[in-house]
Amino acid sequence: MRHALTILKWEIQKILSSWQKTLAVFLVPAAVLVAAINVFPKLLNYLSTGSVGSQKIIVVDAPESFMEFDGRMEDLYNYTYMESGGVSVVDDYEEAFAMVKNGTIVVVFGTPSGTSFDEAAAEKYRLFYEEGIDEPTEAAILVTYNNEQLIAGAKADQFTADVLDNYIGYLNDRYSSELTGNEASTFLTDDFNPITLILDNRSVANNQASRVIPGIMTILMFYCVYSLTCDMVAMEKNRGFLNKLIMTPVSAKTILWGKALAINILVTGSSLVTFLFLFISSWLNRSNDAGSLLPFGLMLMPDQLIYMILAIPSAVLVMTAFCFLVAIELEKFEDTVANLQFILLLFLIGFFIQMFIYWDPFFLEYIIPGHNIIALLKATLMSKINIAGFLAVVGVNTWLGVRLMNKCANNLLNGTVFRRKKHDRSNKRQKKILN
Repeated sequence: MRHALTILKWEIQKILSSWQKTLAVFLVPAAVLVAAINVFPKLLNYLSTGSVGSQKIIVVDAPESFMEFDGRMEDLYNYTYMESGGVSVVDDYEEAFAMVKNGTIVVVFGTPSGTSFDEAAAEKYRLFYEEGIDEPTEAAILVTYNNEQLIAGAKADQFTADVLDNYIGYLNDRYSSELTGNEASTFLTDDFNPITLILDNRSVANNQASRVIPGIMTILMFYCVYSLTCDMVAMEKNRGFLNKLIMTPVSAKTILWGKALAINILVTGSSLVTFLFLFISSWLNRSNDAGSLLPFGLMLMPDQLIYMILAIPSAVLVMTAFCFLVAIELEKFEDTVANLQFILLLFLIGFFIQMFIYWDPFFLEYIIPGHNIIALLKATLMSKINIAGFLAVVGVNTWLGVRLMNKCANNLLNGTVFRRKKHDRSNKRQKKILN
């Protein structure tokens, strides 16, 4: 145990003594991926709408009440106003149609009878408050978008929730105040209790982030394990230094466990730094764009955070043991790199598959090594993790990791003995030839 801790300390100091290696393990992968997931929605928005800024909204026959409405969120939406009888900013309807096809949203206010929107809305409330008649209003709001574009539909839904739902509440307050003589205003729960804002957004943000964060963290975990394995095992084996270590009084199992524990500490720390980056990135996303991969409000409760912190080391252990096994079994350093890069590619493919999976993880997923950490993180973010699933992930990964580490030690020792015997036989043959 003492020798394993010495090797652990030695390997960690070797990484942390070089600021380039420290950045490569802790900051660069997390920073690059966080930057990518923040740039991706803007790129997607540019490809679909031709703009990287606020969402373009064409408003046709906007009523005075909408123009007076102070909740239009003009910092997020770029409005272009036009009239059905004549076009103001847009040159013609063919241009408007082309804009819709490219992802622009068109909002039309009107009535079937041709009366103004505000008149129809006022009549609806007058009948209700003065005569007690609750009839459907002629006032209608039509939101038009290109349904062939997924991002356009998401942005239309977001605009409806952000602006139009609040506008309808504003109309209710306005006309009820005029007709009853009692001033009314919308009750703002966020002003009364700011925690409501956090919890409401957290529910949405965590569910959407559950399709992104587990894959990102798993990719980074395996990337760090793969890089450190190449440095601590494959490269040392290629130079012959690892074989010299095996010839010392320290056992092969102790040497490998010391290196594995060093990797586990470094990668677990790197994973938590990555999650911190993602957490901060989410809370800085004040626009809460519908196409964002990390919506505003990501947050874990204490028990969820504990589940994640305790599960990561067991997942890193089984990844480390697998990478050690590949590095020890293959003779050439290039073969080790190629094989481990293929596994990294599989994790990358799994990440994109998870983007389109909306259902909850089922129990079988918790006992599949490698994939089970993705399932656990996903269930944790969705607040659907249970103690049985957590114990299954930790138990399976720990058991398999220990078994693979023991196999690695045996293979390394057997390989070293085999090469030593082969070398001795070669020397004997050379001596016979010389004699």
